[in-house]
Amino acid sequence: MFISMTDSTEPRSAPKRGRSRTPHDLVLRVTIASIEPAIWRLVRVPDDYTLHQLHRVFQLLFGWQDYHLYDFRIGERRFEKPNPEAEDESSTRFRLRDFQFNPGDRFTYSYDFGDDWEHEIVVEKVLPFLGDPTERLPELLGGARAGPHEDSGGPYGYDEMVKALRNKRNPEHRGYRDWAGPLYDPERFDPWLAGQNLVLAAAWGAI
Repeated sequence: MFISMTDSTEPRSAPKRGRSRTPHDLVLRVTIASIEPAIWRLVRVPDDYTLHQLHRVFQLLFGWQDYHLYDFRIGERRFEKPNPEAEDESSTRFRLRDFQFNPGDRFTYSYDFGDDWEHEIVVEKVLPFLGDPTERLPELLGGARAGPHEDSGGPYGYDEMVKALRNKRNPEHRGYRDWAGPLYDPERFDPWLAGQNLVLAAAWGAI
């Protein structure tokens, strides 16, 4: 399923650290790398969100369950969730506005260093926020295809699973169907449900 409410833009500049500014929202296109047809989401997020909050937004939108470690790479810098073995900068200390993103800027989000799900992020728009600051919530604007299951083996394992699910004669079809569940359809994405889950989680302080 495909739904979109904005057009993409070409990249112009690399992300840079900068001073805070007046409130803005960022429109981000997030695509899981190395999968065709593409699995992507388009989301509008407040620029006062930390990178850790952005991680939680992505978990909700792709159906991940936050089982694994993650990182963001912005320019030459790497940010990860604080833990005793963390070697890079904390994702909880930096907000999106700190980087003064421009339309076309790109960065990456990686989840599960075993399966290595890399998400390519493009800043499509930077929009001033003129409403009540207490009512700033993320908003899903579009997307396509269901997110992969946790621990499905990265892009290669996911591709093997999808091929098996599509072909009932495949000897691995029944095993994958039992594991994925009877309702799982790689082509089906419900933007209304995903959007509602995102808004409710943000309103309840779960992001």
